[in-house]
Amino acid sequence: MESQLKFTSKKEIFNKKIELPEESGIYQFYDMYEKLLYVGKAKNLKNRVSSYLNKGANKKASLLRNQIRYLELIITKTESDALILEQSLIRKKKPPFNVQFRDDKSYPMIHISSNKEFPEIYVSRKKQKEGMSFGPYANVNAMRKNIEIIQKVFQIRNCKDVNFRNRSRPCIEHQIGKCSAPCVGLISKKEYKEHVEEAKNFLDGKNKSILESFYKKMDDYSNRQDYERAKLYRDKINAIRDTQKNQSILTLYEDIDVIAISSDSFSTCLSLVQIRDGWISATKNFFPETKNMFTNEDLLEKFITSYYLETSEKEINLLTNYRISSEIIRNFKEIDKNINFLKTNNKNKFLLEIAKSQSSDRLKRKDFYDWIAPAFENLKKRLNLESIDKIEAFDISHISGSNVTASCIVFSDRGPEKKEYRSMNIKKDKNDDYLALAEAISRRIDSLKKRSLPYPSLFLIDGGKGQLNKVSKELENKNIKTIKLISVSKGENRKEKYDKLHVDYPKKEIELEKWKDISRLIQFMRNESHRFALTKHKARRTKTLISSDLDQIPFIGESLKKELIRYFGGIKRLKDAEINDLKKVEGIGTKKAILIQKHLN
Repeated sequence: MESQLKFTSKKEIFNKKIELPEESGIYQFYDMYEKLLYVGKAKNLKNRVSSYLNKGANKKASLLRNQIRYLELIITKTESDALILEQSLIRKKKPPFNVQFRDDKSYPMIHISSNKEFPEIYVSRKKQKEGMSFGPYANVNAMRKNIEIIQKVFQIRNCKDVNFRNRSRPCIEHQIGKCSAPCVGLISKKEYKEHVEEAKNFLDGKNKSILESFYKKMDDYSNRQDYERAKLYRDKINAIRDTQKNQSILTLYEDIDVIAISSDSFSTCLSLVQIRDGWISATKNFFPETKNMFTNEDLLEKFITSYYLETSEKEINLLTNYRISSEIIRNFKEIDKNINFLKTNNKNKFLLEIAKSQSSDRLKRKDFYDWIAPAFENLKKRLNLESIDKIEAFDISHISGSNVTASCIVFSDRGPEKKEYRSMNIKKDKNDDYLALAEAISRRIDSLKKRSLPYPSLFLIDGGKGQLNKVSKELENKNIKTIKLISVSKGENRKEKYDKLHVDYPKKEIELEKWKDISRLIQFMRNESHRFALTKHKARRTKTLISSDLDQIPFIGESLKKELIRYFGGIKRLKDAEINDLKKVEGIGTKKAILIQKHLN
């Protein structure tokens, strides 16, 4: 049973003796506005909290002392309970003084679902709530190669559920040997599940056990003189072997995670190199928002706590130059996870060099957006704001009022937050850009409110005073007072260096020519919102054109059109289909197949 204590006076915290419990639990520091600043865990709450409140503490504690107003404690039964609760609160509330490990989330990941009878494989740039995720992949070609191998060797489906449920015959993926056709019962649930587990092991880099199993099956079929099936497994073995040729082999090692940390004056990068079955199977990079308060040992401890609580691994072998407290290792043992630190020696020190090189190189490439933070700071001063957390920029794209698409892009002082980008299909006032912008912003506010997400500091729109006034009324109608509205208009001769920034309240104009970094930021955001809107608009337009193309093909009625889409699983595969493939659809002869192919291409 958890109990809570709350001290609501800053004076009471610092000037009086507080009865703090000598038990394990969570402590939370809040500022005078009751905004959460920091979450921590402790074996002994009295000792840990006192260390923050005493004068002469370290840099992090000193910074916190100047802002703390409230303290809230949650007492837990065990240290491991405190460990899990701490990470849950950090992920949910994102306190500014806690280390947030910002990873390469803009990179794509491979996902295999788990809540279905016949799981599918798909790609996404954000972590999914269910199933298993593999990546992120910095090299997109390597990711595509892995998907190709999984389809060729393990024959896992990649179709959407709506296509899967409505199939009455195998699709073209099955015909070219890339799917086992579970949609029409050509494989049992048990056998398909085995294929899925093998695919997961492959993505985890555990090829040794897969190859041993395939060699055994190949030999068994060969001894039975079933040479066709033996050849099938030989081809699968060769396909997996081909992928290993492009990896670094480390035959002396089994499963090891190597961690290195690189820092400069502005940023820190923690690189994780994962070795599975003697091969480098993955590299991952994380950018902790340290606020220059933590040592590398602190960062490692916080990373291990946040990262390995989420993994399924029970035995974790770590190679690094840093160490963590025995308390963390003990907490992990309580939840059946063993962390083993390997000693650095002549045999494995080159692994650390690989990880160090990775973190150093990634840090250099990350500096591409370092100019944005100072630009945020200067924009904050010019607009007389206390802070700017995020800016959201909007744009509208259409052709003569058709397929009207609005984009919403999000920037923080770290650069584009692409996982938060959104696009909207405009439903009303399609011929009025002003009203389309107002609709987009209205829907964005409703969406943030519905999901209980914080509003951004600024909305940026493209246009002059007209657009500004129109959208400003929308904010007034929704009684939004915490979001400042700005717009950017073209300057003299439509040259970017003469652009003007229009501010809603108090009304004023800023000549961007005098503020180079602010001008660069605004132009970057405007161009990015335009690019994103145009990309989404083109996708909608293409989809509409292709769909209408099918409607216009002579002798292709509604039922035949549905059968074509159902058979090929989508427009893209239908466009790529050969004449013989089209003829396999019931009701399609040679003449119709030629007609369809000619019309679509």
